[in-house]
Amino acid sequence: MNRSAAATAKVQARLDALTTLRTSGALAAVTTASEELFARGRTPAAVRLRRTYLRHDTPRFVDRERNGLPRADQPPAARLIAPRGIAGRLHLVLLFAAHCQAAPGHQWANRIPIEPDSTQPYSWMSLIGAHARHTPGGRRIASPRVNKARQITEAIKKLHEHQLLELPNAGTSRPFRDFQLLCDSGASTTAAPIPYKVPRPALPGVNVPIEFFTRGWVNLLTPSEIVTYLMWLDINQNPVHAEPYVTGAERAGHFGLGRDAYETHRQLEAFGLIDVEAAIGRYDDGKYADYGTDAGRPICHRATLTPDGITRDAATVIEPVLRAFAAHGAWARPLNLRTAGGS
Repeated sequence: MNRSAAATAKVQARLDALTTLRTSGALAAVTTASEELFARGRTPAAVRLRRTYLRHDTPRFVDRERNGLPRADQPPAARLIAPRGIAGRLHLVLLFAAHCQAAPGHQWANRIPIEPDSTQPYSWMSLIGAHARHTPGGRRIASPRVNKARQITEAIKKLHEHQLLELPNAGTSRPFRDFQLLCDSGASTTAAPIPYKVPRPALPGVNVPIEFFTRGWVNLLTPSEIVTYLMWLDINQNPVHAEPYVTGAERAGHFGLGRDAYETHRQLEAFGLIDVEAAIGRYDDGKYADYGTDAGRPICHRATLTPDGITRDAATVIEPVLRAFAAHGAWARPLNLRTAGGS
C-alpha cells in the first residue's frame, strides 16, 4: 500500500469510528455529560495548562528536527502522543474536571468513578468518547463497555508511569479507585510527587477554551492534532515572535514535536480551528524552494486561531472533512466554513 492509500485508509477508519459513535448515541451522551459537569461546577472561563506541560522553557538539543525529541525528553503533552490509547485525551478531561470542581490555587480531590454507580452523577466512562469495539473470539468475548473500561484503566496506568497521577489504592482489589492528579508540569517523581493544583491566572500557562471539551473536540481530534492545536494556542497567547509562527528548531526543541505532528496544521485548518498563512517559497512537504529567508522573514507558516471555530460542534465539522478526504485525498475546509473570519 502506497503512502496516499495508507493515509486514505486511516481516514476511512477514523470516519467509521466517528459514525459509530454518532449513530450509537455515545457521542451525544458524552457531550451532555461534559456540559453538565461544566454547568453544575464552577463554570471556569477556560482550562489553564501550565506552560511547561507543552514546552520546555529552555530548548533541548535535537539531532534531527524532523523527528522531534526522543520520547523520554519530550514535555508531558508530546510524550502522551501515541497511535493507540487515550492517555492524552483522558489527562485533558481530568484537568477539565479539576477546573470545574476546584478553585484556582486549590487541589482537586477526584471522587469520580471509572464506571457509573449510584454515588456520583458522572463517571469517566460517561465523560470520555472512545471508540470501543466488540471483540469476538478468544477465551472471552469483551463487550464495548468492557473494552472502554479497559481503555480507561490502561490510560490511567500510562499517566501513572509518566508521573501525572498517583494511585493511593494501589495494591488493593480496586487499585484505580480515587486516583489523584499530580502536577501537569511533569516535575513529579516517584520519591517526590507534587499534588495537582488548579493554576492561578498569574502562573505562566495556556488557556484552552471550554468548548474544546463541551463541543466534543477533545474526543474527536487525534493525539497529534490535539497537541499541535495546543502548540498553536501557546504561540498565539504567549508570542515569542512578532508573528504567530514556530521554527523547526523551536517546534522540536521546545515542544518536542516532529514534523509529522506539525503537519496536522492541514487538518486543523480544514476543521476551521486555525487559519494558516502559507510561507512563500515553502512546499507542502516542508521543503524550501530556495533555502533562506525573504527580506529577513523566516520561511515558516503563520497560524492564527479562528474566532469561533472551536465553538462549533466537532462532529458536525469533522465528519464532512473526513468524507471529502476519503473521496479526494486532500484536506479542505468545507465551503460553509470559508466565509470571512472563519464563521
